[in-house]
Amino acid sequence: MDRVSPYSRGVHLVTTAVSVLGMTDWERSDGDPDGLRFIARTAVWARWVLAAFMLVLLAYRPVDWPESYAVYVPGFVLLVALNGYTHYRLATRKAVTRGWILAFGIWDVLMLSAAGAAGGGFSNDFLYLLYYVQLAALAVVLASFWLTMAGATVVAGLYLAISLTVADGIDTAAGEEEALFARIFVMYAVAAIVNIIARFERVRWRQAVERERHLQRERVELSQAIHDTTAQSAYMIGLGIDTARAQAGATNPELAATLEATSRLSRSAIWELRHPIHMGGIYEGSALSAALKSHASSFTNVTSVPCELTQTGVEPPLSTETRGLLFSIAHNALTNAYRHAEASKVAIHLASGKEEVRLSVLDDGVGLPADYAKRGRGFENMDVDARRLGGRLVVEQRGAMGGASVTCVIPQQAIPQ
Repeated sequence: MDRVSPYSRGVHLVTTAVSVLGMTDWERSDGDPDGLRFIARTAVWARWVLAAFMLVLLAYRPVDWPESYAVYVPGFVLLVALNGYTHYRLATRKAVTRGWILAFGIWDVLMLSAAGAAGGGFSNDFLYLLYYVQLAALAVVLASFWLTMAGATVVAGLYLAISLTVADGIDTAAGEEEALFARIFVMYAVAAIVNIIARFERVRWRQAVERERHLQRERVELSQAIHDTTAQSAYMIGLGIDTARAQAGATNPELAATLEATSRLSRSAIWELRHPIHMGGIYEGSALSAALKSHASSFTNVTSVPCELTQTGVEPPLSTETRGLLFSIAHNALTNAYRHAEASKVAIHLASGKEEVRLSVLDDGVGLPADYAKRGRGFENMDVDARRLGGRLVVEQRGAMGGASVTCVIPQQAIPQ
């Protein structure tokens, strides 16, 4: 039997202990991205407020600042630089990870401790209050209760060391040790309470995500079932109607007209069935452009009206809901073009810019009547979908191709990531 080295046993014991205590949960948990961005954004603005407060102090006591505040200048400059970089990442919608938030929080604690030491230690009237804010943020970012308590212990230890060693320490005759104990107790209480609340919210978020994933699996299965059964049956019925129309010829005009209308109705039904089929690809993670390209090809095959997709810019990362709603808007616009426009050509254009994303469907048909918005619910549904995305629907009765033009415009800042 191979002997296990003491080093390996030590690593195994530490790993097991950490796992039992749940101290790796924060690494395994992907967390709520919107929640993490909210935490990061709140922390950024809190630091800007703190920086502004420090500048006010410098302006308020201009004579004393070389002696009292010179020690803070390097930390202040670094705080502004790091906070500015984080603000830039948030403004440009770049990823702000849990690790980055945690690292910046640790830096905040170190800077706060340095400021507390330079500002008189226990005798400082307000700096210790900022520890509570840091611990609350730490308790939200970390999933593990025990890891949160470990962080609170480190922070409390730093504050205790500063309080006992800086300047004159604490005055036991005046009962300052009781105030010190109360402050440390509140640190643990804040960390524990906020972490418990955050864990409840995290569980609710995970349940919501699991429900959404379950619904997506059902939608994918439904789209596959429609493709394998209903769509194939409708296609075969359409072929039969077209064959009957060809065999009827011109001998019976009324029968030919009826078969023509029935054939067009079957093609319309087949086209409507393509919506849930191609939506299945979106739920499986397909890009919007890929789904629209397949949809345009199906439109051409089903209706015999040429349709193609053009794209400018790079499609940004879009949530499943965003891709689904944009896809539905395109589908409804194509349906209107087929049923009412008498178009000989249809085009879909997806434009992604720095300021906005634009999805347009254009045709060369007869255009839209003045009361188009009151006819049916198609345009109303598209308008509702556009507003759900934080955008707007722009409809032109005579667009660039001569017929109707339907465009959904979404500002980049309104697009959920």
